[in-house]
Amino acid sequence: MSEPLQASDPSRIAGYRLLRRLGAGGMGVVYLGRTASGTLAAVKVIRAGSGADAAFRARFAREAELARRVDSPWVVPVVDADADAREPWLATAFVPGPSLAEAVAAHGPLPSRAVRVLGGRLAEALRGVHAAGLVHRDVKSGNALLALDGPRLIDFGIARAVDDTALTASGLVVGTPGFLAPEQARGEDATSAGDVFALGCVLAYALTGTPPFGTGSPDALLYRAVHDAPRLDGVDGALRPVIARCLAKRPGDRPTTEEAGRLLTKGTAENTRDTPAVPTAGTPTAPGTSKPTTDTPTDGARAEATPAGHGASTPAGWLPDPVARMVAARSAEGLALPDVEPTAVDEADGQGGQGGQGGPPGSDGPGGPRPGRRRMLLAGGALLLAAGGGAGAVVWASANGGRKPSGSGRVRYVLGVHTTRGGADAALGRVCERAARLAVAEHNASPRRAYGLAVRALDDRGDGSAALEVARRFTADRDVVAVLGPVTEIAMRTASVVYGAAGLTHVSSTTGETNYYASSPRTSFQSRASHTGLGGYSSFHMATTGRVRRLGIVVDRSAGLPVLHQSTLLTILWRDTFDGEVVPRVVAEETDDGPGAVRAVLGAGVDAFVYLGPPAATARAARELAAAGFTGPRWMSHQVYGSDFPRRAGGAGEGWYVVTSAVDAAALAAKSAGDFVRAWRGRYGGAPEPYAAEAYDSVRMLLAEFARTVPADGRTRPARAALAERLERATYEGMGRTYAFGEYHEYANTDEGWLDDTYVHEVRDGRFRQLGSLMELRRASEARG
Repeated sequence: MSEPLQASDPSRIAGYRLLRRLGAGGMGVVYLGRTASGTLAAVKVIRAGSGADAAFRARFAREAELARRVDSPWVVPVVDADADAREPWLATAFVPGPSLAEAVAAHGPLPSRAVRVLGGRLAEALRGVHAAGLVHRDVKSGNALLALDGPRLIDFGIARAVDDTALTASGLVVGTPGFLAPEQARGEDATSAGDVFALGCVLAYALTGTPPFGTGSPDALLYRAVHDAPRLDGVDGALRPVIARCLAKRPGDRPTTEEAGRLLTKGTAENTRDTPAVPTAGTPTAPGTSKPTTDTPTDGARAEATPAGHGASTPAGWLPDPVARMVAARSAEGLALPDVEPTAVDEADGQGGQGGQGGPPGSDGPGGPRPGRRRMLLAGGALLLAAGGGAGAVVWASANGGRKPSGSGRVRYVLGVHTTRGGADAALGRVCERAARLAVAEHNASPRRAYGLAVRALDDRGDGSAALEVARRFTADRDVVAVLGPVTEIAMRTASVVYGAAGLTHVSSTTGETNYYASSPRTSFQSRASHTGLGGYSSFHMATTGRVRRLGIVVDRSAGLPVLHQSTLLTILWRDTFDGEVVPRVVAEETDDGPGAVRAVLGAGVDAFVYLGPPAATARAARELAAAGFTGPRWMSHQVYGSDFPRRAGGAGEGWYVVTSAVDAAALAAKSAGDFVRAWRGRYGGAPEPYAAEAYDSVRMLLAEFARTVPADGRTRPARAALAERLERATYEGMGRTYAFGEYHEYANTDEGWLDDTYVHEVRDGRFRQLGSLMELRRASEARG
């Protein structure tokens, strides 16, 4: 996803009007640019420090020229470059789709059919690269963009000519650890065989969601590439042999790109014989029509609607639906970019812009130094507001980075709520937003407050790519001091990386995966117990009932990875700690095997039953058990708590248990819980919904720790990193449990604290009713003898 231009960014590079930022790194910035004819391009500008090196400029010019030689529909073409500009730049055709890394992060591994197409096209792309005398040297999941008509290989930033040894230092490791061939990891010369090895890593990642040499520090990854066998456990049988050959330690044992492409695409035609292919004719079509457009670019840039000038084609529907929707959303975003009309300020910028008469935009040009266009617009906007633009607006700024005061004269900060307002998780999103607004309203009602707070809620629609944009908007707003959310695992997986990179602290009270620390180790926190832990806690409740010996477990994969985590620890503990028996069954995704699995488990003679799946499937299992006359104890996934399961299951749902960290505050005797329930009823007209207490407590904890980071002078902005540093050491007494964070910023407590902080609910009279904490139920069980 893109982000707005910054005030220091130029408005134009040569013939490209810059619209957005696509990314930034140590070498420079990549912008989205538009030509006069409307063609979009990705414009990579190298920072002046690197451009000052004459050897670098020579290599840059050489590689840009070599990249123009590549003739493949699956390689994003270089359309323009200038190695002599004050800041060298290079423009390529713009592909609006996400990278493979983004797609897998948002929606999980790709099916084997999609990976066959991906591999075949990337192999063809590399064949074109090698035929031009180049070695890519950085083939990885982030450099493969996905489009509906096939993938594209990008980024020749570190590619080099096979015969160009004078411009490359020997003994250097160049590329991305985790995708580097053993010989590159040892600092030897990169060859086309190294690109094939990287292709194998990319395909293994696409199929499993994990690189074949794992994750970790660069040194560890380089060591594994040289010495360890790749992990291909999740690679299916048909693709495994060719990927294994690509990952051979010796370059000579790897297939050529031509052979790899042939092996990867073998069988694709049979699998898609009745599926129309996406045409790849040379004339692009107008958006939303099949009619060719005559508005062909005439300024040297190439449209990227389809690969031009080649007869290749890609099976329609090669991407799974969620990824295809992600691609379509990116494409729509590109089409929706507004036209940018030239202004007097722009013309002044252009006089000093790259490709014009002077230096880059914003530098000294004819007439001496002048402020950049965006800085002038920002200043003009501030003057307009100060003069009365906007009802009741109060403008306040300072050179030391202060904040806006509220209308009462107090400084005001913003709490972000990263919510989801649509789909199956809309109820959770609504609860989080309501809890945040209640907590902030209570803060603002205090006459002793030193500053005011506001709530800003942004909706990611439960989509990973939209979650990235939400996180970028929050992190770009310096008034946002902390964020509650995201709500869903998909959104958390993608957005946490952005929050971590920006140092913006966020707490999710609704997610339970445990691997976010790996990609966001500083500022991402979770205040809900993990899926794995809650699976284990369920086994403890089973033991306290005294009614379970032989346990049947059905794991319905349609509920995603969390149910696998729940079932793992539950099975281990019941079998190894409680000396029980387990009869497991798994329901594959996109099948209707749930009823059959229930009947198979019942046929094994179990005396208790667990169904780990989504609400609708769990309700159907309840009806199956009721029809079979099963009356033993039954448990559901903690994710079903608060859903419409009681309504769906009807009478068959009565007596089902759920073990969760969520508490019904109305069932607690604590004064704080009573105050919360009354405040919630007064504001929203009803009892707090499930997970309301946890969201409210999480916000109160955030606000309490943030208050301790605010400088006493009331004007200096607190450092963002300070909140995360406090939070990782904090302990907060909430209504139903004590909040503290472990080494990986996960919810944690003492060895026995989880007994007090975990609650059991039972479906009674068509609703979830809280029975008590695990500790309370254990004491009751001991009292009964």
